[in-house]
Amino acid sequence: MPDADRDYRWSLNLPKTDFPMRAELPKREPARVAWWADRRTYLTRLERNGRDGGAPFILHDGPPYANGDMHMGTFLNRFLKDALVKIHLLDGRYADFVPGWDMHGLPIEKETLKHLKLDFRTADPIELRRACRERALYWLDRQRSQMLRMGASFGRFDDPYMTIAPEFEATIVETLADLAERDYLYKGLRSTLWCVYDETALAEAEIEYKDHTSPSVYVRFPASAAQRAALLEKFGLTDDGTPLSIAIWTTTPWTLPANVAVALSPTATYGVYRIGNEDVIVAAALAADVLARFPRHAELVEAQPSPSPQATLRGEAVGATLDRLAVRHPFLDRDSLVILADYVELETGTGAVHTAPGHGEVDFDSGVEYGLPVINPVDGGGRFTAEAGPYAGAFIFDANARIVEDLRASGALIANESYEHSYPHCWRCKNPVVYRATSQWFIGMDRHGLRERAAGAVRTVEFFPAWGATRMSQMVENHPEWCVSRQRAWGTPIPALACGSCSESFLSPELARAFAAAMRARSFDEGNASDLWWTEDWRAFAPAGLACPRCGGTDLQKERNIVDIWFESGVTWRAVLVERGMKYPADAYLEGGDQYRGWFRSNLVTSVAVEDRAPYERVIAHGWVVDQHGHAMHKSAGNYIAADEAIAKYGADVLRLWVASAEFTGDIRLGAHLLDNVSNVYRNLRNRLRWFLGSVEGLTPDAIVPRAAMEPLDRLALAALDAFATEVGEHYRAFRLHDAYVAIQKFDVDDLSRFYVDALKDRLYSGAPERRASAQSALLAIFRTMCVLLAPVLSFTAEEAWQHLDPALRGDAESVFDLALPQPVAADADALATWALLKELRAQVAANEGVRDFQLDARVDVAPDLHERFAALGDSLREALVVSALRGIGRSADGTAKVVTLPAQGEKCQRCWKYLPLGADPEHPDLHAECAAIVRALETAAAPASP
Repeated sequence: MPDADRDYRWSLNLPKTDFPMRAELPKREPARVAWWADRRTYLTRLERNGRDGGAPFILHDGPPYANGDMHMGTFLNRFLKDALVKIHLLDGRYADFVPGWDMHGLPIEKETLKHLKLDFRTADPIELRRACRERALYWLDRQRSQMLRMGASFGRFDDPYMTIAPEFEATIVETLADLAERDYLYKGLRSTLWCVYDETALAEAEIEYKDHTSPSVYVRFPASAAQRAALLEKFGLTDDGTPLSIAIWTTTPWTLPANVAVALSPTATYGVYRIGNEDVIVAAALAADVLARFPRHAELVEAQPSPSPQATLRGEAVGATLDRLAVRHPFLDRDSLVILADYVELETGTGAVHTAPGHGEVDFDSGVEYGLPVINPVDGGGRFTAEAGPYAGAFIFDANARIVEDLRASGALIANESYEHSYPHCWRCKNPVVYRATSQWFIGMDRHGLRERAAGAVRTVEFFPAWGATRMSQMVENHPEWCVSRQRAWGTPIPALACGSCSESFLSPELARAFAAAMRARSFDEGNASDLWWTEDWRAFAPAGLACPRCGGTDLQKERNIVDIWFESGVTWRAVLVERGMKYPADAYLEGGDQYRGWFRSNLVTSVAVEDRAPYERVIAHGWVVDQHGHAMHKSAGNYIAADEAIAKYGADVLRLWVASAEFTGDIRLGAHLLDNVSNVYRNLRNRLRWFLGSVEGLTPDAIVPRAAMEPLDRLALAALDAFATEVGEHYRAFRLHDAYVAIQKFDVDDLSRFYVDALKDRLYSGAPERRASAQSALLAIFRTMCVLLAPVLSFTAEEAWQHLDPALRGDAESVFDLALPQPVAADADALATWALLKELRAQVAANEGVRDFQLDARVDVAPDLHERFAALGDSLREALVVSALRGIGRSADGTAKVVTLPAQGEKCQRCWKYLPLGADPEHPDLHAECAAIVRALETAAAPASP
């Protein structure tokens, strides 16, 4: 009987590596960040790609605001950009990435005011600007450290672009000069979005829509005797003296003091309805709903049950016939003109829209069309002026209740209800905004065909996801005149002048360019270059003889508006790409889906206006990070996960893998349970790399077996590797990260874990040296490919694993980022078919219940045409099935291949654990013949030489 106690472990080649099983990512990752920085890994590879003639790939960075710590949405954004840069860097492209920061504007100013406990109304502008600069630089450094910590370090982080840099501010002003010179930039009175809390105009991109409860009122606009007669005539009615009014509906009672008109639909039918002792005009389509709200109507319904009518239709007329008639304002001594407007809808309300050009965008347009006065009885802080009569001094939202009660007391109120609807809010202070007519600087979207040209440029761009093209087109088509002026301190000034003689405001391109040149002459260390507009006399920048273009006056004063930060970030294509001599248009812009109406659009409009081309060739948009139930993340809801806390707990690589595992073009769910699942996937991939490293231990460069000389199973594995690498490379180049993640996991599980790794263990641990070298050589190729394919996602882990490979096997690739992304290889169809068949047969063996795989022998029944393929595999067929022995190849009647598992013959070899005949070597009776020969050879090699 064999000696079961004899220990042959010394003769085995078990995996050996110091690559740790426990990742301890939070502990190890920071050192890797420092290593990349010290070695200049990114710049070294970038320079190499440039020397090798690599085509440029420019991902232009959309600037985050330097006003707070990274959240998980920022992590998502920065990871995607980092992965895209690394993919193209590994693909040999000159992937020059310049990160940037938006450091002006309300986000930074508000954070600074909060930090310093200041009120912007009383703060000294120059001191506030100095403080804002300090805070912005503080947050830039903090955010940059957080980005580097998460592994998003491949870029020019030592030389980022900053909107507060003198040359950047100069570019902003130069672009304003170009737009003014080309007649795109103008100053005009319009009703624009206004935040009464921050006291500044806002652009559409600075608006968030949230649910809001407004006071909904139905109000009578009464007709005087003369007005009544004129109105009734259009309905074919005579005046019997019954009071007549037009019923309007509004959810902003505070705007009634600014009312000058009532808008009707030109095509809708309107009726005169008698209810009790009054007549009222409403749209016929809405009459039933409106009349039900009249108190008198309710009394009649109770007294006269249906079918007795409670309201009588006296006559009808089309809205167009009432054009330019009039009614009286419900509580002020003036008329309200009846006007026509296509925007009047018949879904809600009365079909008659209260119109105040001072407080509505479409109202303002109607006012221009009809020559209506623009009444704006509200100051910048949201308080009524004397023009509002009895409400002067009241805060507009507080005045709603008082106005409703006054309407009730006067008899003008028909009904008062609460109304839930989506309402615009300020993106920073989160409070409701209003429309307010003020003089602002605008870019005219409909001047010189700018809108049409921008829409045409959209059609030259590739969008990912594809529906982004439609979204972008809609954003351009519906883009209102772009209000680019703001009434705050922290920003780049609009170098415009106002004439003291005629009040004309104008921007001289020559003055603006001289101001820009003065800013360029300042160094960054000298502070805010644009402070010059506040501290210097405008004549220091003015060309000789500058005068008002309207009246020729020279009594000119500087305006104190700053430019919209969306305009600032909207000229990054010029301030970064053009100024730095980079590829323009950029290959790609990548931001969240909200940037279709923000940064994507602002860059498009300014680029088309100045250069008549889109600034990008491709636009990539991602979704939002939500909790694991699909709800928005908020600290108050208890479902918020801070980026630094998540990195400290899970490590950056697990979070990077989480993003890659999701379809980033939609909302991405995040929660502890989801991260635990991703952590399991990460551990599997890490352990696979660890096993590879342990298995190639001892392999030397001169012992690497060429593919053509490898064992058949190893050659098949490398054919599968080629197909896998080609697939992942295609996904990466198309930036389908989720598809790449799925392919990587599938290859790891289906091809490696469930098949090839098991199949190799016998040969690796106990096989003859020459057969083991073949397996090691194949594993080295797989390890190398896996490392480079994992590097864009699991950057820390791929680099750590690569550093644990024997330097002799690493060659010139000191870093994993010195490797090259595998290039596409034509698939070996026959080899892949054989590989797939072997996996299927192996699965049949593994499905055999109750017997350990390596204790089996097997017989394979195959179709006749497969005999030659299997014969060519030799012992690789047995090895692939992970059985002790293979009996013979039979023939399958149904034309398929199947495995018949049989009881193992022989006894358990004490070295390799296969069941085979033992005792061929008397000195090693407990080993089968092959193991005995290997042990003898090892013993001979270890024996001391004869004297």
